[in-house]
Amino acid sequence: MYCKMFKSNRENVEIFPGSLYRHTGKGQVVETAKVIAVGPDKQGIPHVRFEVSITRPSSRFFNDSRLLALNSFSRRYPERVSA
Repeated sequence: MYCKMFKSNRENVEIFPGSLYRHTGKGQVVETAKVIAVGPDKQGIPHVRFEVSITRPSSRFFNDSRLLALNSFSRRYPERVSA
């Protein structure tokens, strides 16, 4: 399943399972999110379930599973990455 979203400052973007997105933070911290599923919660709000890998120059990978509302996900992970 995929979900189209719209952000006022971005084009329509399709987010679907298997897609990779990236957030680069302070101190060269890089978060890479792999989308597992996209779908509505019980109230109909679309959410993204994803696995995130976090790397820092001075440490190893950190992996975790997370869930964010679609709008929050698109703000946190704006950069699409090729697989």
